[in-house]
Amino acid sequence: MTAVVREQRLAGLRWIVVGGGRREVFRALGETAREDIRAVQEAMPERDALRRWVSTAEGGARLQQVLQATRTRYAAEVAELEALAEGAGADVDDLLLANLRGDLGTDDGTGCTDLAWRRSRSFVAHNEDGAPALDGRLMLLTLVIDGLPPVTVQWYPGFLPANTFTATGLGLVWGINHVQVVRPSPAGAGRHFVARALQCAPTLDAAAEHLRTHPSAGGFAYTIGERGSGRVAVVESAAGRVAAVEATAEEPLHWHANHLRHLRDAPDVPPAPRPGCESGHATADLGQYEESLSRGRALEKMHLGPREPSGDWFLEALTSAPLPHGVHRTAAGPDPLMTLCTVVADLTGDRLTVRGASGETAVLPLTDFSRGIATSARAI
Repeated sequence: MTAVVREQRLAGLRWIVVGGGRREVFRALGETAREDIRAVQEAMPERDALRRWVSTAEGGARLQQVLQATRTRYAAEVAELEALAEGAGADVDDLLLANLRGDLGTDDGTGCTDLAWRRSRSFVAHNEDGAPALDGRLMLLTLVIDGLPPVTVQWYPGFLPANTFTATGLGLVWGINHVQVVRPSPAGAGRHFVARALQCAPTLDAAAEHLRTHPSAGGFAYTIGERGSGRVAVVESAAGRVAAVEATAEEPLHWHANHLRHLRDAPDVPPAPRPGCESGHATADLGQYEESLSRGRALEKMHLGPREPSGDWFLEALTSAPLPHGVHRTAAGPDPLMTLCTVVADLTGDRLTVRGASGETAVLPLTDFSRGIATSARAI
């Protein structure tokens, strides 16, 4: 069986659509993105530190612990990564290490911001932040795999397509934020693999249940929206613990950065400090933690009161200004990251707005986006 690959562009971003059998799709993807996979892996700032860590007795033991749990529970997803490596001519152990970097207790920086709203209309919006070296490498990827629902994600080549913004053909969307875990759960699997398996969830309730029953060693915060019902929820999954909060008419606006807001008593992750308390965790990078808290303070100012926001409001909120007035990242001064892509999903209007790092912006139906259809997109 041969996979079918086609390419298109949206808002200045390369968009790859791959269809066929599961293994064939990932092998073809590796072949198509071979140069980008090599470039992204070489650009990873934490790559050398990861290799040094897993060469120690403690780091090596932790890696094997997470690998065993991941291979046992997510054999199909591990096979996807193996096929990707095969197609790219890459070392599969290198790709596995990169995909598990947030599950080993090592520092993984900060990045990405999410906003969500539910009242008479529903929205999920996401800033994807990354190193400037990845500008032009982040792309859109649609997987149309036989027997699985179609899914479109923002994709860093070489990674399992799971750790960014996702829209599925089953009507779910979500943005993901990294959450630093300083003592990973010994029973948890790799968070990228948990998130990839989540893409088959048919409903928001099923997605939340999947995260409750499939613990990850590291941490992700998911801001999830359900197109059919308009329901929106934030689910924090970190070090084997999970907390979920659903938006309501009384509390319609929710946000997330890279610190916990709901798992306040988890001892294995740096908790969000309460007002008047000293921030941080003894083993956390407090400078990066403070950057996330600063974005949180900027987001807290975005009160809407009784009025309903528009998609333009969310786009403006995420892209108008850097700290201290906004959350758009420009890699200026001490900030090492930039916003590579912004998306606003209007669940009620079945509309997705995409803005690339260059400022090019396009809109198209959310249902078309999830299936890899770009013919209805228009620039704005």
